[in-house]
Amino acid sequence: LLGLFRSNKSDDSPACTSRITSNQHAESDQITFSSYARESGLPISVEWPSQSSMVVIASHRNSDVKYELPCKTTLGSIKYPLPMDGSVVTFSGPLFEGKLVSRIRDVDDKPPSDGNLMSNEDYFRNRSRQYQWSVQGRFKKRIRFDEVVTGQEFGRPFRNAPSSRIVKKGLHLLKHKLPDTFECELFSDEPRFEHPLLAGCQHFRVDRPEDIGGIPESHFYGVGEDGDIIENTILLGDVEVPQDGLARRKYFSKNSNLAKYHFETDFVYTFDFFSNFFVPSRYRLDLTPFFSIDLIPYFNGYPLFMSMAKEKASGKYLWATEMWHKRLLNHDEPPGRMAKFFVSDSSSSLEDGDTEN
Repeated sequence: LLGLFRSNKSDDSPACTSRITSNQHAESDQITFSSYARESGLPISVEWPSQSSMVVIASHRNSDVKYELPCKTTLGSIKYPLPMDGSVVTFSGPLFEGKLVSRIRDVDDKPPSDGNLMSNEDYFRNRSRQYQWSVQGRFKKRIRFDEVVTGQEFGRPFRNAPSSRIVKKGLHLLKHKLPDTFECELFSDEPRFEHPLLAGCQHFRVDRPEDIGGIPESHFYGVGEDGDIIENTILLGDVEVPQDGLARRKYFSKNSNLAKYHFETDFVYTFDFFSNFFVPSRYRLDLTPFFSIDLIPYFNGYPLFMSMAKEKASGKYLWATEMWHKRLLNHDEPPGRMAKFFVSDSSSSLEDGDTEN
């Protein structure tokens, strides 16, 4: 009788109410966590290419940019994945049209079937690079150099966020490696960091359309034997602009230099990016052989951009693709031991006068 009484009695005790509220909050948080993946039209993981842990898709955030993907098989209402093997994909949007190449190290994918670009195996051999992308094409609007930026953006605050003081100290240590134009808001409701496109790309070139006319769509112009884009800034018409990629990045790390130039509509521009430290196949930041950070638990259901360029003034994307890892879909992914050590708490709040930038 006592058991029957207990099963039919409405328990409105504070402990029960707290449990219900907690469960409702957890369910709501999980729905919110998964919302961006649903909006993105992300394939379910069992349908990812080659049963890979990775997939690259056109970003939901640049819906007005259209990509001509080589994949012909239908996946229902979900998006086609972009190739990660160096195959060329053409695209067109309101601000830019051209072609894109994406590569990720240690991803099981076939080599390009045509074109003049090397396979992933050859490209990554004897290199520490972990991923790479290149874009070649023309601007549809004249835009000043400092108004075209790249970086990362997240639509929700980070989860398991580390102490802001520790992050600020880390950014201070990296300051000499970051462009003067680097902007960072990691503790806002929509975290982001960005910098001008030309202050970040490792290789850059400018060409006349008539000099590259007639090459097939599956080819890139200005590629060296090592697979890198050959730097060429002569058409900028200024001897002060360095012809070396590293020196050019340093030159364009200053706003005063960026503001002197425009991307013109009558030239073809090529941008080439690669990364040595972020490992997409594991979604980890490998800072040294002995120090590695798992990034999965922080991003709150958002992926990293694989490639991205945006007009700063309007917020419109020239192009944007995302790299997803299966573990990004796991709401309950726990932070690692090192992350727990650095996690933010009341004892690590900002000192008076500090700002979370």
